Order: sequence, then C-alpha cells, then structure tokens
Amino acid sequence: MAKACRYFTTPIYYANGNPHAGHVYATILASVLKSHYQQRGEQVKFLTGLDEHGEAVQDKAKELGISPQKLVDNMAILWQEEFHKFGLNNDIFIRTTDKHHVKNVKDILTYCYNKGDIYFGEHEGYYCIKCEGFLNSNERDENNNCLVHKRPTELRKEKNYFFKTSKYKQNLRELISQGKITQQERYINELLSMLDSLEGDLSISRPKTRLTWGVELPFDKEHVAYVWFDALPNYVTGIGGLEEARTSPFWNNAYHILGKDILKFHGIFWPAMCLSLDIPLPKLLVTGWLLKDGHKMSKSLGNVVTVEQILHYGRDMFVNFVYRATNPGEDIDISWKSYFERYNSDLANGIGNLLSRTLTMIEKYFSKEIPKYYESKLLSEQKEIAEACKNAVNIVTKAFDDFKLSDALNEISMLVSLADKHIAQQKPWEIAKIIDDSSKVQLANILATCVTVLKTVGYLAYSFYPEKMKELLESVGEVNVAISEHFIRASDCLNIQAGFICEAIPKLFNRIDIQAELAILEPKNSNEKTKVKHSENKVIGKEKMKEEKVNLTNTQVTETIQIQDFSKVQMRVGTVISAECVEGSDKLLKLSVSLGELGERIVFSGIREWIKPEEVVNHKVIIVCNLAPRKMRFGTSEGMMLSTDTLDGKVSPVFLPEYLKEGAILS
Repeated sequence: MAKACRYFTTPIYYANGNPHAGHVYATILASVLKSHYQQRGEQVKFLTGLDEHGEAVQDKAKELGISPQKLVDNMAILWQEEFHKFGLNNDIFIRTTDKHHVKNVKDILTYCYNKGDIYFGEHEGYYCIKCEGFLNSNERDENNNCLVHKRPTELRKEKNYFFKTSKYKQNLRELISQGKITQQERYINELLSMLDSLEGDLSISRPKTRLTWGVELPFDKEHVAYVWFDALPNYVTGIGGLEEARTSPFWNNAYHILGKDILKFHGIFWPAMCLSLDIPLPKLLVTGWLLKDGHKMSKSLGNVVTVEQILHYGRDMFVNFVYRATNPGEDIDISWKSYFERYNSDLANGIGNLLSRTLTMIEKYFSKEIPKYYESKLLSEQKEIAEACKNAVNIVTKAFDDFKLSDALNEISMLVSLADKHIAQQKPWEIAKIIDDSSKVQLANILATCVTVLKTVGYLAYSFYPEKMKELLESVGEVNVAISEHFIRASDCLNIQAGFICEAIPKLFNRIDIQAELAILEPKNSNEKTKVKHSENKVIGKEKMKEEKVNLTNTQVTETIQIQDFSKVQMRVGTVISAECVEGSDKLLKLSVSLGELGERIVFSGIREWIKPEEVVNHKVIIVCNLAPRKMRFGTSEGMMLSTDTLDGKVSPVFLPEYLKEGAILS
C-alpha cells in the first residue's frame, strides 16, 4: 500500500530584510506539521525560501551600493543560518533567482499566454512598494495610504501585461464557498469579500525602464514578471515543475501556510493561475498575526519580539506559547509574563517534573528498573488512564487534521495532569513503607502507569519539541524507534519497556525565574534606554542580577536562644512536587513536598498573596519537619516551609540550589 503524501509550504520571504517573529511562527508551524505526519507514516515534503526579485530588493541593493544578486546571496546565507538555529526540517530552501525556478516561471507564463489568459494593456492606479502591487479603493485610506503598511502610495500609469483574473471569478466564488481553497470559515468570508471588491485584472509585468531585477517575459524582452507572478509559482518549482504538478501525489495534497496579510494573493490570484495552468488547487492554512501586549509589533512602538530573544529562551518556549495560546488563524497576543508562566506551567512543572518524579521513584523503589504491569491487579483508575492515553492518540490526530494545534497541546497537558493526580492520590511513598508482595505490585502499577503516560506524551509532543521528547523517550526505554512507527508505539499503551534500566534522569526543562527575566525585559523605568544583555550561558532562569545595596530596617535581634533550643528544630531540603490554591482561603497554598527517604508531606503555607502555585513547583525549599501535625479547616499540615521578605516588600519561599539532596538536614 502506497504511503499518503503531503506537501507543506511557507510563504517565501522578502530578501530585503532579516527574519522576524512572524516568519519564525509560520516556518516552525510547517516543521511541526511535517514531523507529525511523518510520525503517522506519511511521506512529507516541506518547502520554505526567499523571494529575491522585485522593486524592493532592487532599491535596497542600490541603497547599499551593491548588486541585487550580491544582496540576495548574502541574505540567503543569513536566512538559512537563522532557520538552522531553530532546528527546522525543511527539504527545500528555494530561491527565486535559482535557474530552475526562472525556467519554471517562463514555462508558466508561456502556458498562460498561449491559452489567451495574458494580454497587453494600460493601467493606472495607486501602487504600494511594500505590497508590490496596485491597491483597490478598499485597500487605501482617504489619503490613499496603504491600510496594511500605513505609508503613502504612488499614482502610476503604465502599459503592462495582465492576467485575466476576471475570467475565473465565478469559478473562484464557487470554490471558495465550497471550502476547497480554505476550510477556515473566517477566511472563506474574507476571500468572498475580496473577490466582490476585485477591480479589473492582475497586472503581471513591469517595464524594464522601471524595473530590471526580475524574470524576463518569454514573449516580450522589454518586460519582467511582476514579483507575485514570479513568487507564487515557487510552490510548483519545489516539486519539479508543471508536469509534476499534474501528476505528483504531493501536489494533490499541498498546503500553503501563510499570514492573513497575503491572503488575497494566495486565495484569489494563485488559485486563478492554477485554474489557468490546469493543475489541482492547493489548500490554504492561514495564520493570524503575532501581537505584543495587544498591539501589532512595530519598531516605532518598540514592542518587537526579536528572533534573538526567541532563540535566547529557546524554540520550545516559543512553540509552547504560540501554538498552545490559540489555534492558527487567530491573532496571538504575547506578553512576556504569560510567555514565561506558560512555559513553567506546561513544560518545567508539567512534562519535565512528571519525568523527574517518575524516574526518581523508579530509582528508589525498583533499583532504576522500569517495573512491569500486573494487569490483573490494575485499579479502575489505572485502566482509565491507559484508555485516556489511547484516546489521546486519536484526539491529537484529529486536532492536526483540523489544523487545531492548541487542541493537541491541551490533550497532552491533560495526560500529564492525570498522572500527577494519580501520584497524589495513590501516595506511592506511603505504599513503599509496607514491605509485602501486595504493596510491591501496587507500587509497580502506579509507576508503570506513569511510564505509559510519559511514553504517550513523548510521542504525541515529539513534533512540537523533538529534541526534548527524544530525550524523554530514550529515558523510558523507547530507543531507536523509527519516526514512522511513533504513533503505532503510542497506541500500544500498556506495552512499556519493562526491565529497562533508567541510568539517568534528564533535566528536560529548567524553570525560569520570571521576576528576574521581567526585570531585564521590562524595566520599571520605561524611559530607560540602556539595553541589558543576557548572560552568555543561556541557562534559563540563571541570569545574574546586578547587586544592590539595601538598608535593612528590621535588624535588631529581639531575643537570644540557647543552642539546645535551636537543635530541637529539624530543617530539611524538600522539593515542592505540586501546589494548589486552597478553596475557601485567600492566603493558603497546599503544597505536596518530597523529602527524599522521608517520603512526601502535605504543608500549608500562607504565601498565596505573593506566589502563584506554578511558581513554587519543582523548587527546592526549607521544610521544618518535626513540627507536630497541625489540623486545619482545610486538612492537616505536616510541617512548615520557611519564607522571607523580598526587596520589593513581598514574601517569597527560601529557594535552595538544585544540587542539594532531597531530605538533607540543614545545620
């Protein structure tokens, strides 16, 4: 049976500028989609690249005093280097100056010309150099400024070649209405509105007297192709050319990922060209804009999230935020605070913490060996978790097919929550104190269930976080599994690598110190022009902050005690495993704290006003262990966590270095 084929493309990006966050968003999306469908055993191609012709490139080269070819050669190197840093898995990096692409453009022009769909005529209109096109009346304001780029247009009158878009207008209306160009309802409506306001045909050439940097028309050497009639055919070039587009199974299942700002070109002009060329229509996957604090990113507003910032905090943090926040198609509003909180919650305190807890208990209770399932002794809850893992494979599969990646990530997080809840309810550290066969079986099934969840999460989240999920999978014995077998393994829920020796516990996701990072990125003095450079080691949450002199007002010691008094207090290192707000109290957090061989304890702490639950999880703290249990309205507190005042008048737990051993006594 032949494998299914898919072809994902991003827009090809203008070669007159550097990559920005929007480019990264669309291109990583294609990378994620490619990996996912490979995991399902499909053959997938992924194309990205540069749009290297046109007036904007010609003008930029002139400004720099170099040739257009030299400019685009330099930019191609820069873009590929930047994309490489994000671990992209594209098969093709196309450049519109490539000889085989130039030939393909000429073949396409010749085909449409011979069919009678290209003619010579005169055109007058308002031209936007940034859009590289003439604007309709509804694309300009009352002063004829471009509504997208907020800049003046030029009134131009010239004789060009035109493509008969109007010939295909009715066909396009039917195809758009039937969801055959995009299935995203909001963009179906936008395309129909654009079609209604379409004025005349598409100008597809520029005279050489104005523009020389382009593909020369095969039927008129005094004209070059308009940049969009040169750029859009790159998708056909990527699979080999016109003939391949008519026969290739990849083109029959082609998906163009694009931002909504170029919807008109991809949703009207390109489908019309495809109809003229007698090739199947590709489908559009339209993304929204990345916003910063509710505003479109702009250098003038100073709110641009840079590629350097994304790289500094890592691809995984970016992917988790932008694809978890909402499904592609909607605008995504980035605030640094929510960016970091989502990472800590989903990755550091979620997937990473579950792996650490599970492997630590396997090391402690089973000498590092993954226990087998005792299926006849499984609890109903454990059977339900296994079933949830199996169902999750189908749910994530459907989410990807529906282009709803947020739904996929929500399902993955749900599995992690199920495992965390199971550990909290079953209390394996208590069961481990009972030395008998029955307890050993219970313990084995608890940890085997956690391994099942980790295995499922590792495979389902692999397309989002490939490097980290590879580490996770290998740590639970899923070694050397071909990518095409991933979903087969994920569906076989109870088949874990029992007997595998877990030699190491990887630290997948380091927690980030949110307040420290916000102090760097968003200084309180908004007029401050000094840029703070991040530390070179790029270890999340470890940036050194500038030392400050502090006047302590509460320095007087109120009363002395004897050493015998102090020695009665037993303080140990504990790791906060979970934290939650106490319903009915505006002050208390309920903490589950691991104390190594002493097991886990429940501690109530009155820090809710200053600390969110996710900000304390996975931290090492100081616990007073030998306090008598204190019965409270919400439960029994089995110790006390030490806290202190901060410089800004808040209260914070005393966080300890991660290298300290759980349960170690402080003295």
